[in-house]
Amino acid sequence: MQPSDVDGRRVLLFSSIGHTLMHLMTAFYAVIVLTLAVSWEISAAELLKLYVPATILLGVVSLPAGWASDRFGAPRVMVVMFVGLGLSSIACGLVAERDTTALMLALCGIGAFGAIYHSVGIGWVIRTAREQGHALGVNGLWGSAGLALYGVVPGVLATFGSWRLAFIVPGVVCVLAGLMLVRAIRRGTVGDRPMPATSGAQAGKRQFWRVFLVLSFTMALEGVIWQAVVLGAALVFEIGFATEIAALRDGLAGMGIVTPVVLWAGIAASSIYVVSGVAQYALGRSVIDRYSSRSVYFVASALQVFAMIALATGNGFVALAGAIASAVLSSAAGPVENLLIARYTPSRYHGLGFGAKFVVAFGAGPLAILLIAWVKERSGSLDPLFWGLAGAAVAIALAALLLPRDDRDEPEPIAAPRTVPAE
Repeated sequence: MQPSDVDGRRVLLFSSIGHTLMHLMTAFYAVIVLTLAVSWEISAAELLKLYVPATILLGVVSLPAGWASDRFGAPRVMVVMFVGLGLSSIACGLVAERDTTALMLALCGIGAFGAIYHSVGIGWVIRTAREQGHALGVNGLWGSAGLALYGVVPGVLATFGSWRLAFIVPGVVCVLAGLMLVRAIRRGTVGDRPMPATSGAQAGKRQFWRVFLVLSFTMALEGVIWQAVVLGAALVFEIGFATEIAALRDGLAGMGIVTPVVLWAGIAASSIYVVSGVAQYALGRSVIDRYSSRSVYFVASALQVFAMIALATGNGFVALAGAIASAVLSSAAGPVENLLIARYTPSRYHGLGFGAKFVVAFGAGPLAILLIAWVKERSGSLDPLFWGLAGAAVAIALAALLLPRDDRDEPEPIAAPRTVPAE
């Protein structure tokens, strides 16, 4: 086995673990909030607003994180993400009862350190992978696993422990992962390399700005859709599956097992990403490496319209199908955006390129949360929100037609790995 093979696999492993933990820990508050609302006697909508500053940081910090990756190397910056994200989550679990200010500040830590992953980890995988679509599919599968767990993990920990454990246990796991990466760096078994040269990357400033402007628009709207589904799913299913959840709870209560609503709403939300994770892996292998990025992006965006309509009009099961479809389609669109950025951004500015992407994508998070809270408080459901997002999906599909037609140039041979020296 060649050293480059070992390097690529180790990078994919650590980046994928980071992807899982990042998505788990930046989304699980949307489920934990259902338990907090009961424990603290504060409405779930009000508690969800505490996460707004964190979602702002989740976008804004992506840019300096990308710069730090270019300056200090992706492996070291990933260590900062693991340790900082873990300690912030532990801090959330240690706040005093009803201390909303302390909780908001600790959540800000989750947002700030969680922002590091996508601007650092995705580019790290692309630079070190021989088959980029396959590697992104694997990495996306792990990310979807984090989203699949974001409902189950806090639901189980809150049911059999407390909301505090729902924060603390994932935080400890995250810190341990960071320590493992430190060990790998010091042993010289994890490295980085510059992006392989491609014809697309040398297409010139005109093509670069064309891609940049189109993606800036589409990713902002896609970010609102993504965050609305991730953060709003549990609230949708709490209402949409009220009858089914009540029947399950009554049946288990008859056997002496008491379960809270949050457990079942969380499981329903998690099921979205179990399916979408498998789909993203399949898309990485069979679609992204074979078909035009422009075509994949357009089709995924156009079909997103119907997913939003299903969320807006359906009962519990139809809404669940719409949420699953939305997640699958986002799983197709996200890797395409990453490949376009990699191909049209100079390698030495990769971190900044991915940082800029996720400033835009995650910068939509605060808007999504405010829209969820505002629509929920006024209408009692999120149906009007998803009708509006159906219109946003139409705009994304039309803008996707402006992307370059030919972006399928084959890369030159991959450069030798650059091992990151020990401290």
